[in-house]
Order: sequence, then C-alpha cells, then structure tokens
Amino acid sequence: MKAYYFLCSLPRAGNTLLGSILNQSKDIRLTANSILPEIIYQLHLIKKDQLFTNFPDHKSYDNVVNNVFNNYYQEWNVNNIISRGTWGTPANLQLLKSIIKKPKFIILYRPVLECLASFIKIEKPLDVELRCNQLLNKEDIIGKSLWSIKNIIQNKEDYIVIKYNDLITNTNDTIKKIFNYLRVEFKDIDTKNLKQFSTNNIYYNDSVLPFDLHTIRTNKIEFNKYDIKDYLPLNVIKQYSNLDIWKY
Repeated sequence: MKAYYFLCSLPRAGNTLLGSILNQSKDIRLTANSILPEIIYQLHLIKKDQLFTNFPDHKSYDNVVNNVFNNYYQEWNVNNIISRGTWGTPANLQLLKSIIKKPKFIILYRPVLECLASFIKIEKPLDVELRCNQLLNKEDIIGKSLWSIKNIIQNKEDYIVIKYNDLITNTNDTIKKIFNYLRVEFKDIDTKNLKQFSTNNIYYNDSVLPFDLHTIRTNKIEFNKYDIKDYLPLNVIKQYSNLDIWKY
C-alpha cells in the first residue's frame, strides 16, 4: 500500500535539488510540480455540473475521487510518494482532506526576496517591478505557493519546515529529518554524484519553457551566490520585505 505525502514550497527554493537527493532512495519518490491538484479540482467541478446534479450518482463519483492517487501512481514502484504542489491553498486543502484525512506536509522554504531575485535573474524582464508584482499575485507562481504555505500553518496542519539554507549547508542531517518525519529508514546520501531530477523514468523537458529552470549541479551542493540588490529595485525590496514567514 502506497503512502502519500505533500511538498508545499516556494519556487526557486531548491525543489529540484531536493528531489534529486530524495530520489536516490528506493523507498521515496518526490514528484515534479504535480497536476493532481488541478485534476482533483476539475473532478470537483464536475459534481456541480447539471449532468451530475440531474443524476447524482455519488457512490460512483466517490470511487473515482477516492482512488485518484492510487490510480495516478499505479505504475510507480515505490511505497512513499511525496507530491509537490500548492496543496495548502484553501480549496486544494479542503479537497485533499476529503480524500486523505490527515495529510502530512513538508514545507521547503527560502526567503521570498531570494526566490523573487532568482526569477528576475533568469528572466531578465524589461519591467522588473511589474514582473515582481505578477509573481507575488495569489494566482501566480510565488504568491500562490506562499498562500499555500501560510494556510497550512494557520490551519495547524501536520508539517515540518525544511529551510533552503539548511538543505545546502547541512544536507545529510536535513534529509534525515525528512526521512524521520515520514518514518522511513534513512541511509546516507551521495552529495557529490547527483543526477538531474527524474522520477518514474521521466525527466523535465524545459525546451517547452522560455527558460531552463531545472538543471542542477551534479558534482557538489553549494549556494549560487548573488546579491538580491543586483536584481531587485530598492522599492520592491522594501515593499515585500515583510512577507517572510520565518526569519533567517
């Protein structure tokens, strides 16, 4: 029987690196950013459609929804799956808990301004302030992820926090913390011979994106050092400096 756990994280916070490390294990698989929250939400919308309300076969519908995880991951030959996504937003959390009563969450966290600067560094937008405002909107990638994390905390869900700094500087102990939380036997990890992220023999295809977002160093783990002031205007730094949930 497979067990399912959930990674809620900020983008540019080490998700790909974390996945490359965790997926060394034979007992755990961390997914890429999952489409399952959207699948479950679309199933939820079907229940409101006239076609269903006209003939409300709840038991058959519930059979589909309650088995969505097992069906989706049927071919994954592993016992513990960590699904990455914005599972903590109010709608997603409510739908998730209708399927898995007591979900366990891993929160991977990096200071918001660092994540923002990382995007700007890669994208090089013409209007940096406009792009920052877009990214931090609740419906965009950073804003929605932050909303998801805050809602998990406010609802006092079962979670642990993994900080990006700790993942980089104290990798082995940080990974061990995750294994202990999931109650999976831990074995030392290899930090000098990493592989590009893959799971269930599927790799990222960043050619469909305007930027390469998922290539990691494979020979070592270290900070990609840069000053956020080189990428973020001072007014953006002042405007969003209070968004961090945890101070470093």
